[in-house]
Amino acid sequence: MDLKLLLVRRIVLVALACFAFGSAYSIYWSAIAAKRQNELLAESVGRQLDLQLVRIQTALDIPKRFPDWDLVTTYALQPGQCIQLSDVNGKVIRSSCEGVNTAGVSTPDWFFAAYRHLLNAAAPAARHLSYRGTPQGEVIASSDPIATAAQAWTTISPMLGLSAFLIATLCVVTYWVIDRALAPTKEILAGLNRLAQGDLECRLPAFRLAELNRISEVFNSLSRDLSKAMADRTELARKLVDAQEQERLHIARELHDDVAQQLSGINAVAACVRSKFHRNDPTAAEDASELEAMTSELIGSLRKTLAYLRPSEIDDLGLIQSLRGLVEKHNSLAQGTTHFTLEAQGDLADLSSEASAHVYRIVQEALTNAAKHARAHNVHVKLNKYRENGADKIELAVDDDGCGITSEGKGGLGSWGIIGMRERVLALSGRFAAGPNPSGGFGLRVEFLAQPGS
Repeated sequence: MDLKLLLVRRIVLVALACFAFGSAYSIYWSAIAAKRQNELLAESVGRQLDLQLVRIQTALDIPKRFPDWDLVTTYALQPGQCIQLSDVNGKVIRSSCEGVNTAGVSTPDWFFAAYRHLLNAAAPAARHLSYRGTPQGEVIASSDPIATAAQAWTTISPMLGLSAFLIATLCVVTYWVIDRALAPTKEILAGLNRLAQGDLECRLPAFRLAELNRISEVFNSLSRDLSKAMADRTELARKLVDAQEQERLHIARELHDDVAQQLSGINAVAACVRSKFHRNDPTAAEDASELEAMTSELIGSLRKTLAYLRPSEIDDLGLIQSLRGLVEKHNSLAQGTTHFTLEAQGDLADLSSEASAHVYRIVQEALTNAAKHARAHNVHVKLNKYRENGADKIELAVDDDGCGITSEGKGGLGSWGIIGMRERVLALSGRFAAGPNPSGGFGLRVEFLAQPGS
């Protein structure tokens, strides 16, 4: 949920809760005030009736005028109050009520129910009348719930509209203030997205809010650490791949200068033996021919191994021609079961020898994996050089329509071939992605900055 809407919703809930609490508090104290007024009314009327009894006993008044009800109640009653006088037997002698003008006022049922519930504590106030220890009756004062609830509603209802307006205004102002305060979060999210996409040079500016500024400082520190770690990792991968290439070159040189020469010598000796014993000893000549054939086969295998360890055509023919030869070789070996194609765009002639060797090795490994594990009908290699944001970039894609990922270690994402390709791309400070294609088969994507050769 959006943070601004969440905060506004909570503010509304808190405001409504405060309003409900305030209304309940007002109703409660209104009930307490009504009870207090009843007590004062009962006490006031009781004292005046006591005084009248004293006057009657002292012949200052006549008994038939007791109680002088209108005199003692006319100005004592408040709106919504009732007063009654009962004799010692509980019989009501006199009673009076003061009404409330509720014209045009419609008290909601929920408000009346709440008010009446709170008025349960406001029981009628009673005062006993006595003269010289003899009970003379009882004065009972009470409040009419309907009238007093209407009066309370008349007082509280105007606050509802004002409260609603204030809450709405508070929500709008809060949303606007929070939106301005959290505006930098959009920049923070954009920076996180750039960092997730591999832009380790992304940095955030300083912010006014201390919390957001702390996030900016931690983000920038993390970016610097990641950039340094990635640079160290790239340098290590480059050194490892270079060491691997140097080792391959050394092995190829040793095989070419030593083993290849030895096999060529054995082949020549076998040819001489076969020629020498061709007439005198046919059996020896046949053995020599067999040895010559085995030696020739070993020489052919050695040449393939040397070509794999260090393809000389990259330096002699260039990257594109070397890749075309590699594709033709796989088409020849596939014998029509799989069709390998190459598409090259852009000027790749000025690509550095190191980058060219890496691209060749990646394509070589990808085609080998496809030939061994994909069981595909078509394998397409696309190599493209393009310019973006003022920099030349190389994009390599290898796609097939085969069975996709196979078991681990046999062409899958954890195989040594994929790991080796990933290391080469890392040495080029590029991006590597491999996985199933949406339309089926397996796909490989490589992207890195072009490094012109010297």
